Amino acid sequence: MSIIPEGKALYFLCRIAVNLLSLVLIFGTAAPLLHSNAWWIRVWDFPRIQIAVLIGLMLAGYTVLHLYGPLRPWEYVLAAVVGLALVWQLYSIAPYTAFYSKEMSDSHAEDDSNRISLLIFNVLSENREVAALREFIRNNDPDIILLCEPTQWWLEQLDGLEDDYPYTLHQPQKNQYGMLLYSRLELEDPEIRFLIEPEIPSIRTKVRLQSGTLVTLYGVHPRPPGGQGPDEEKGSGIGEAAREVDEDDGEREDSDKRDAELLLVATEIKKLGDVPVIVAGDFNDVAWSRTTHLFQRLGGLLDPRVGRGLFNTFDTRSRLMRYPLDHVFASQHFLLVKLSRLPDIGSDHFPMFVVLDYDPGASLANEEPQPDAGDKQEAEEAIDKGKSSD
Repeated sequence: MSIIPEGKALYFLCRIAVNLLSLVLIFGTAAPLLHSNAWWIRVWDFPRIQIAVLIGLMLAGYTVLHLYGPLRPWEYVLAAVVGLALVWQLYSIAPYTAFYSKEMSDSHAEDDSNRISLLIFNVLSENREVAALREFIRNNDPDIILLCEPTQWWLEQLDGLEDDYPYTLHQPQKNQYGMLLYSRLELEDPEIRFLIEPEIPSIRTKVRLQSGTLVTLYGVHPRPPGGQGPDEEKGSGIGEAAREVDEDDGEREDSDKRDAELLLVATEIKKLGDVPVIVAGDFNDVAWSRTTHLFQRLGGLLDPRVGRGLFNTFDTRSRLMRYPLDHVFASQHFLLVKLSRLPDIGSDHFPMFVVLDYDPGASLANEEPQPDAGDKQEAEEAIDKGKSSD
């Protein structure tokens, strides 16, 4: 015979479950506020939407528990802290909804000589849906195609694409960090660079628009926090990194090198001065993270997602755990013509299609992000740490 009546036992167990999960969610909310590059801290940047939903369920749980009996004073305090965590999560996510003002204004120009369209896609090295990608290219007719994670197999399967895209940069790799760039617009001074790690390439080139205007284009795909180090290459995205953690077969990478690469690009953009710039690729970072916001402020770059939606690009295989990892940021010289997420074609990432319009007067419609006091020093320290980390 049970000492505790069945109803009271269930009530007690529910209270324990709600309190414990609330503590986890509070930690998950507070962790990204810490200035730490530890991978087990930085991964909490990603699931803000999921945490917000779970917090809502916990608050509902506290309400139901209160209806069946009074809670202890510390539980009321815990519920209040959970409520504050929900406010913070919603505040972080709000800019990436239609209820927020747009950071990059819309273009209504009819002249397309200053337009540039980009197809950005992490192909997933083992994906074999080449025909579907070619169909996307035909249907969307991008000026520039930026592919992340291609191997030599992908390069060979895309043979003939140069007929329509004669300007290319090819860096296929086995380690899932290769990059391919195809362009119908003329490229000037194109180069493959290895900014932080000798096995992680990035792209820098100038692109000449039909009007003759030169735009500086960067393509990036840094390593995610929680991923394997150089000697244990297996994953390319935060989801892969998370799955690898369970295997416990190697030391996990902190976010030092990813942050350093992104901030090094932003610092370089700042030194370019008043020139049109686009940065695109798989950032392995979400739009709302501290690193991405610092990257934007330092580089004076606009996010076309702000005021329009999340456009989650990873993971195609999960409807519940999806994040915006693939990005296109641009300087205040651009207005947005189109931003869309394309359907799944076999990768763990959705392709992104973006059309931008260069407009010398766009600065009147766009407000350039400005660096805060201390941003430059924080970026310099992050770059030095990324370069010096093993």
